[in-house]
Parts: sequence; C-alpha cells; structure tokens
Amino acid sequence: MEQKIIQIQNNFLEKIQKAKSLKELDEYFLALFGKTGEITLLPKEFPKLSKEKRKQIGPLFNQTKQKLEKAIQLQRNKVREESYKKLETEKFTLQPQESQGKKRQGHLHPVTKLENEIVELFTKLGFKQYNAPHIDTEGYNFELLNIPQGHPARDLWDTLYIDTSNVKTTPGELLLKTHTSNAQIRIMREFKPPIRMMSIDRCFRYENVDARHEHTLDQFEIVYIDKGVNMANLQYLSEYFFKGILGKDIKARLRPKYYPFVEPGAGVDGLCIFCKGKGCKVCGGVGWLELAGAGMIHPTVLKNGGIDPSIYSGIAWGAGPERMAMLKYGVKDIRSFKNGDLKFLEKF
Repeated sequence: MEQKIIQIQNNFLEKIQKAKSLKELDEYFLALFGKTGEITLLPKEFPKLSKEKRKQIGPLFNQTKQKLEKAIQLQRNKVREESYKKLETEKFTLQPQESQGKKRQGHLHPVTKLENEIVELFTKLGFKQYNAPHIDTEGYNFELLNIPQGHPARDLWDTLYIDTSNVKTTPGELLLKTHTSNAQIRIMREFKPPIRMMSIDRCFRYENVDARHEHTLDQFEIVYIDKGVNMANLQYLSEYFFKGILGKDIKARLRPKYYPFVEPGAGVDGLCIFCKGKGCKVCGGVGWLELAGAGMIHPTVLKNGGIDPSIYSGIAWGAGPERMAMLKYGVKDIRSFKNGDLKFLEKF
C-alpha cells in the first residue's frame, strides 16, 4: 500500500508539472479526486490493513493528498500567468462592421420588461415606487410585521442570516431580506395616509430550487392605506393586476391563507395556462399557480407604523413577477430566467 501511494504521487506530480493548460489540470484533478479517482478510492482499501499498518499509511496518505492538491493549484496559477503574458503581447484587429455578419442587438430581460409593465399599470392608479434595503434587520423584516422571535411563521421564510460576529452593527441580527414587506413599516413611518406605494425588488431565501422555486427572486408589493379600505378593494386590485398583465381571459381565485402581518389573509391564484387547470409539473398537479399573497394589514402592524387602525385600514398585496412571466411567456421552468442562457433570452 505504501509503495502504491508513493507511485501515484510520483506519476501525477510529473504530469501536473508538465501540464500546459487548465483542461489538462482538470483531467488530472478528476483522475485523482473525482468520484472514481485514485486518491478517492484508496481509503476503501484501508480496512484490509492491520491496525499498525493503518497508523503508518494514514499520515502518508494525507501528506500525498495535500501535496497533489497543492501541486495542481500551483500549476493552475502558473498556466494562468503564462496566458496573461501571451495576451499582453497579442494584437487584436477589429473587422469592419460589414464582415461581422448580422449585428446583434441587446434587449431588456423578459422579467425586467414585465416589471416595467407592472410599474406602469399601478402608476396609473397613483402608486409610487419605494424600495427598502437588501440587507436588513430582523425588526423590519419580521418583528415589526407581527412575527416575533420564535414565532412558527418564521419557518415560512427560509432566511439567510449574515454573520456579524466580527462587525459592529445595530442591535438585532442582520439578514438578506426575504420579502419586499420589509418596506411596509418604513413606508408607514415616512408617509401620512392616504398612502399608495409599490415596491418591486429582489429577495433572497434558502429554497430547495425546482421548476417553481428559486433562492434569488423578484417580488412586487403594494401598500394601500386609507379610510374605508376593505376586501372589495383587494378583489378589484387582484383582477386589475391579472387582467392588465395576462389578458382579459385569465382566471383568478382568492382563498383563505395565513400571513402574520395581515388579517384576514388571502392567497391569490391564477389558472395554470400550461394544463388549463388539469394539473402538471409546473403547477404541482393542482391546476393553479399561486401568484400573489394579500390581505388587510394587521392592526398591530399599522400601530407599529404609527397609524391609528381605528381610523385607517390598509391592503398589503404581493406577487412574484417571475411566476407571472412564466404564464405570460409560456416558460415551464423558473430557473430559465436567471441561468444566463442566451438562446433562451434571445427568444424575447
């Protein structure tokens, strides 16, 4: 076993030091440390050895592994440096425009186009844009929204916390905002009713990524506060939004749903256009896609924002532009929007 380890080390060290490209080094790395690599498979033979022999082989194996990893990294750096030197001496000549073939022209990302449509749609109703920080405190993201520490509803948001052990920060843990609702309290404290504000921004969650979920997502949310605001306004705004973005034929439904910062709360669904309600992979077999969450702003949240709930009432209404884009553009996998595939993006 000892001879075998030394032989692997010597053979690969020589190959690594002669490698002239990153591709070669990647092949050697896989040959050593891949799923069936020689270094990966060696420990499977250790149980056959005596206890005394394992004590000798263990340190040698670790030293060899570290030596080979370091050799690959050093050679990678060397190859990169050599390529940089070549670039410094090379001369590039731009060909005339006529010989470059069809001119490529950029365009807005499909989700950005849709978000611009949404902003324009609600601007017509007198809503103004407002965005809150991406890095925020637990206070604005949870506690002031009626979600105190230890509340089971926090499990609904798979939160990404920031390690601040070596940084001086304001009291309370810092996190990447999980929803645009972290703007609600700021809006209430900065503006007096009547309030018509909208936020369209990026949010972050520790999600299990699949055809309907992403760890980095966009959200659209409105905050509408005035005297006499009620669920009828919520119904109207839901239909106004869906029909304005997806067309007059889109069907929508409201169903009871729990959110700590609204009472009562509602889930707003759109009929799945891929299966026409029959059930498919995109909608999870239910025939509907959840496109929005909404409800009447909870009296406690209004109080936290400095607004008297005995005088004013309000609506909080949030939707996912990417899920709307899936319906609008006929996209079956939400991951397509952020994977950087130009062939996909050029369709729009």
